[in-house]
Amino acid sequence: MIAPTPSQPAVEFAGVSFRYDGPWALQEVDLAIPRGDFAGCVGPNGGGKSTLLRLALGLLAPTRGQVRVLGMPPAQARQRIGYLPQHNRLDAQFPASALEVVLMGRLGPKPQWGPFGREARRLAHEALRDVNMADLHARPFATLSGGQQKRVLLARALVCRPELLLLDEPAANLDIEAERQLYDLLRKLNERLTIVVVSHDMGFVSRHVRTAVCVNRMVHTHASSELSDEVIRRLYGREMRLVEHHPEPGHTHGPDCHHETIDAERK
Repeated sequence: MIAPTPSQPAVEFAGVSFRYDGPWALQEVDLAIPRGDFAGCVGPNGGGKSTLLRLALGLLAPTRGQVRVLGMPPAQARQRIGYLPQHNRLDAQFPASALEVVLMGRLGPKPQWGPFGREARRLAHEALRDVNMADLHARPFATLSGGQQKRVLLARALVCRPELLLLDEPAANLDIEAERQLYDLLRKLNERLTIVVVSHDMGFVSRHVRTAVCVNRMVHTHASSELSDEVIRRLYGREMRLVEHHPEPGHTHGPDCHHETIDAERK
């Protein structure tokens, strides 16, 4: 086997097709996301965005084609990937502190016997500092706000010191201020990590990411600056309405305070 090199893409799909039991979820996908990129995956519900992430994680195997992550098969790269799923399966009432939730990210394929060691706890505290939650490390997870819980879960994804961060709708159910804080964190993390985000927030994709990966069973990539209403209509055959949400009077968050989403209806 040829050893991976830094010049190889962080994520590479070559002729990848995948289906569950019915129609194709993805067809003939060729995709290369360079190391250090900040990519946003956009597209309609059921278009294959989450499937794309699961293939990159090795949770699914392609029906046809080949997937490489950090120059190797996804299963071999898994310990170098941080993942934040769309739906948190951690019961908010589970009696664990923020630090203990982050430590769960150190659980690998081998069983963990006994308490976590000093190095694991050091890395967990470091991950909490990365997401500005160090002061709340002892706070019960259930008592944190939605935005704080999301940052703790992001720290859980970071505690394995990944090279690649995959996020599925990380801003779902967050208010505008919590979203802004999360996006600021992602920009900072992108200085050292390759980041791939699935998002329905076209404002986020157009303002923050460098590469837009447009997914609707097939995949097209664009610079985020090229992601216009016309491009979306051409790719998805839908009439698009851009909806701006402004903060309530008295709540200002700077020039980027507006929140843009896409409301798509099939013609």
